[in-house]
Amino acid sequence: MRWNRIFAIAAAAALAVTVDAQQPQQPAPSSPPAVTFQAEVTYVDVDASVFDQQGNFISDLKKEDFEIFEDGKPQKVETFSLVEIPFERQDRFRLLDRPIRPDVRSNRRPFDGRLYVIVLDDFDVATSRTPIVKKAARQFIEKNFGANDIGAVIYTSGRSDAMQDFTTDSQLLLASIDKFIGRRLRSATLEKLDKYYQNVVLANSMSDDGSGDQTTQQEQNPDQGGHSRMDPMDFERTYRALNVLNSLKNLSEYLEGVRGRRKSLLLFSEGIDYMILDPFNNQGAPEIIHATQDAINAAARANVNFFTLDPRGLIGMTSEWMEMQGSGAPELLGNPAPSMVGLGFSTDPQPINAQSDLMTELRLSQDSLRTLAEETGGFAAVNKNSLDDAFARIAEVGSRYYVMGYYPPTHPRDGRFHKIEVRVKRPGLKVTARKGYASPRGKTIEERKRDEEARRARDARKPLADKTSSELRETLSMPLPQSGLSFSVQAAAFRNTGSKKDASVAVTIEVDGDRLPLNPLPSGLVGNQLEFSMFDLTEAGKAQQGVRSTIDLTLRPDTAQRVKFAGVRANPRMILAPGRYQIRVGVRETGGPSAGSVFYDLQVPDFTKDDLMISGLLLTASSALVTPTPQPDPVVAKLLPGPATSRREFAKGDRLALLAEIYDNDSSRQPRSIDVSVRLLGEDGTEAFTARDTIDNAGAKTPKHWDAYSYTKEIPLSTVAPGRYLLRVESQLRGNTKLKPAVETVITIR
Repeated sequence: MRWNRIFAIAAAAALAVTVDAQQPQQPAPSSPPAVTFQAEVTYVDVDASVFDQQGNFISDLKKEDFEIFEDGKPQKVETFSLVEIPFERQDRFRLLDRPIRPDVRSNRRPFDGRLYVIVLDDFDVATSRTPIVKKAARQFIEKNFGANDIGAVIYTSGRSDAMQDFTTDSQLLLASIDKFIGRRLRSATLEKLDKYYQNVVLANSMSDDGSGDQTTQQEQNPDQGGHSRMDPMDFERTYRALNVLNSLKNLSEYLEGVRGRRKSLLLFSEGIDYMILDPFNNQGAPEIIHATQDAINAAARANVNFFTLDPRGLIGMTSEWMEMQGSGAPELLGNPAPSMVGLGFSTDPQPINAQSDLMTELRLSQDSLRTLAEETGGFAAVNKNSLDDAFARIAEVGSRYYVMGYYPPTHPRDGRFHKIEVRVKRPGLKVTARKGYASPRGKTIEERKRDEEARRARDARKPLADKTSSELRETLSMPLPQSGLSFSVQAAAFRNTGSKKDASVAVTIEVDGDRLPLNPLPSGLVGNQLEFSMFDLTEAGKAQQGVRSTIDLTLRPDTAQRVKFAGVRANPRMILAPGRYQIRVGVRETGGPSAGSVFYDLQVPDFTKDDLMISGLLLTASSALVTPTPQPDPVVAKLLPGPATSRREFAKGDRLALLAEIYDNDSSRQPRSIDVSVRLLGEDGTEAFTARDTIDNAGAKTPKHWDAYSYTKEIPLSTVAPGRYLLRVESQLRGNTKLKPAVETVITIR
């Protein structure tokens, strides 16, 4: 019996669903539809891939070529478009032959690529196959992840130190993958075989000391009635299987809010490690079957496709099989499967046949992967030594597909699952699409919103409450960045003067003025108000206390023109302990409905860790003075000729100024010198600018520990040819350079 058969005969789980309630908009032909967010089941969207018998995508179909059925009844297709997403290669800096992680993030370009969730099932991958999974997952990112794509890496064990939230930065995804370690339990068959031999030793020892009659053996055997076939690790195996399936369910529910985009979940796994065919001896089987239902139903309603990838390759002589041979399993030695009666059991349960049981384990684990994939519109790659073709297919189905929408019939709020079937009138074609959705149950969207607003009102009365508006809070809580109001963000970590461990993170937010409404006021002025809110998510996914402010833009007409041309800037700061963060920044204009968000990944170093360390980098330019900055950074104002900017493109003739801090943590209190260099390098290695300075504390009466040096340098661009450049600030203690290597900070500019 296969997993999908067990799933089919089990009762359907009752699930709530949310789908966008707004009037659907017709996307432009051959372009990705805008990413929107769901509200209630008044509109259902379906994406579908159509292939011929040779597996080639069919791209010339029209709206009238499709039929959609819900619960067997035809539905009217209201919207239709063909989506074709181009693959954009990751930008590499030619001098280094690798990508340079940008220090600026922006939402100016709405997300229009593919969405991938890489799920590394460390609970269900053997430790010995860890390198295979790492290599395969890295291969997918390096070859199939485009510059216009967004992805996340999740561990089924819940490892928060290794996961990576949604990002367009492939280097962060690769760094998360590199932390993978498989933790699959030893085979249940081998565990039971060990238990059998322990019983043999127990029976023999009782016979040797004269206490071996059957009655005595039964009294001493704690497992009467044949329960010895139970897996000694059953509880742990059940916990892991449920954790994996609940992770898939929760991920699907999280992605449920994203519409207008195909969502691909890549599960690297050896399959669910549980013998569901024997519920008497494996008591977690019913719960695991139900959890499988929930995961599949959640994926169906959220329109998430599971692609399951087995790292075991072509199944032959597995490591478990070789271990069983080494242990001398009776059937492999030509002996019959062992009976339990002679070991003091009053009944003879089904004898242990390790060879057969191991094959059943293997088949069930593969079937679990097939079921998860096939029931969610994806496919399973099992019994394959190479995953190249599978990766190419995943990228293909995520790049070219049809999007259709229809208004479903009115259903009671009973959680019932409604099957969707997509057909093509042209013969000989194969269609893959979402399987269906579930009617909502429980509270309505309006009721949930009222409850949430009441909760936030209660929280607002608490000390240190977050005053962020509900509109901006909703924008910040969405799975992907939003581009309703466009802006850019740059962040640089410095040592906090109030604490040697914590960092003071200087944040630059620059809002585009051309999309910022400025409304006429009775006084003849124009105005609006900007609400800024940002908070950080720790690597454990916990939101920390945020920073919120408002800027009142009541402007004269001439200043309004300046804002329209150059935008408006804020330079707040936030205090963070060393660690890995995602800073979520949101901006909303209160005079209208526009709001946007940017997600910024930041690694905050421990600035006390090494003898010599360097901060992040801030830039300003003479041209940056044009942008009004109603909230400047008072620290930077004392050190740079202008406020820090997130701009990284400058005109010839502009003049740059940079700020970095160098931290001398050497506790020797000996006079010492620190060499600092600033270089502007072209992609061919040409030096467009070079400066070298020496920081010397030999003249101080008492050379101090914990010295921090603010280092600034101006760079004229009048003689710099157009192009892309690497700006590198390097610092090194003078002396033994092998023991005290240089530290640097690097960004790119144009």
